[in-house]
Amino acid sequence: MSRDELDSLIARHLDGRATEAEAAALSRELEASEDSRRVYLQVARLHAALGAEESVEPPLPALSERASRSPGWRWWPLAASFAGIVALALLARFALPPRSAPLETTPVARFGGLQDVRWVAPATRFGPGDPLRSGQRVELSAGSAGITFASGAEVTLVGPCIFEVTSDNGGFLTLGQLKAVAATPASKGFTVRTRTARVVDIGTEFVAAAAPDGQSRVDVTSGEVHVHLDGASTPHRLRTGEALAIEAGRAQVLVRIEPGDGTAAFRFPTIPPPTDQDIADRSRGFATLQVVRGGLFTTAPVPSGPPDLLLDGRGQTAPDSPAESVFFGPNDSGALLLDLGRAITISQITTYSWHQNKSVENRVRAVQKYTLFGYAGDRPPVFEGPPAESGWVPIARVDSDDFFRVMQPIDRPAQQACSITGAHGVIGRYRYLLWAVEPTQSVTKPVLDNTFYAEFDVYGQP
Repeated sequence: MSRDELDSLIARHLDGRATEAEAAALSRELEASEDSRRVYLQVARLHAALGAEESVEPPLPALSERASRSPGWRWWPLAASFAGIVALALLARFALPPRSAPLETTPVARFGGLQDVRWVAPATRFGPGDPLRSGQRVELSAGSAGITFASGAEVTLVGPCIFEVTSDNGGFLTLGQLKAVAATPASKGFTVRTRTARVVDIGTEFVAAAAPDGQSRVDVTSGEVHVHLDGASTPHRLRTGEALAIEAGRAQVLVRIEPGDGTAAFRFPTIPPPTDQDIADRSRGFATLQVVRGGLFTTAPVPSGPPDLLLDGRGQTAPDSPAESVFFGPNDSGALLLDLGRAITISQITTYSWHQNKSVENRVRAVQKYTLFGYAGDRPPVFEGPPAESGWVPIARVDSDDFFRVMQPIDRPAQQACSITGAHGVIGRYRYLLWAVEPTQSVTKPVLDNTFYAEFDVYGQP
């Protein structure tokens, strides 16, 4: 199926105009092609964002403000429409693991409040107080559903969501978002598993989310949680206000993004400031950075600085300093290629940005939005087309607006640092790193902007 045909089918499906034959054709295409599923998700996210901007209806989830603004996969509101219900059913076929346990007879949890609930299976009938047994799966396409476990832990599922009850104090989140509160002594240690992590609540409240491709995210609303990863000897501890994203894959890449202090010192809660002591700093003489797709902004009087500014060990000295920043032209996506000169065992990659418009406090050009790829060979693959199809190894996806749960322009930090690490201390061994950079998007702004990047730091050993 051509891209034009796929785009047309997706658009008709999301708008509720697809015929039965067209819906069947789309289903077959999504089942057969991972790339088509990726395109579907990208279009669905935009469709959801447009719907959120245009909607005059109040939001469905009756959660606390912080929880309702978490976490970052914004295509989930799509399920408020009929198209979204069908979409969840389609995607679930490609994402669901087998049930983690056989269905037992003794109830270990019960439904609490149900608000505007729609079930994936139309014949499903549940009501408040109905029992749930270990191994029972809850498949929610819209609305919110409360679950109270025998331990006293309380969970709110926000549709679309697929969640399996696995014990009297835990469950498996396949898709979607949940809020968990473990406030009783018996509920300490309440556990939510995803395909990439095991989240243990030490007390008392967190939000977990799982994307269709296996990426997981944890936000701690209050208290502390421990995030356990396969093969790791110690858990990652997250406290109130902290968040962590975990990529699917053998390396178990972790993404953490933090707001800065808004000064030229570039101070962050745990991420170090820009440095000239990393292996990619230009003072060492062997790393080079170049634009390989798209073009930097070149129009006077405020052109972008040259690419190698990102390897000088410093950030900007002011929040709106084009000459000290690297940014692409308006509406342009682009790609930056870092050649380390030889294959390096990389332990950490950190990117920095800083921008505050002098007249409009939107901070949109501080957003970090890119996909990072690596390659270990002596000659990099081609740069045309999707990098993963050309031999590039996906490392991580970064979208700081999603990470910070940005709903209003003022929510967005003007200064940001993104730290990418491996759960076991190693991201991988690569000579080349490729940043596929996207423009910052706003459905209310016709001209897209590009981020003012300040510095790229890479840590590792030959």
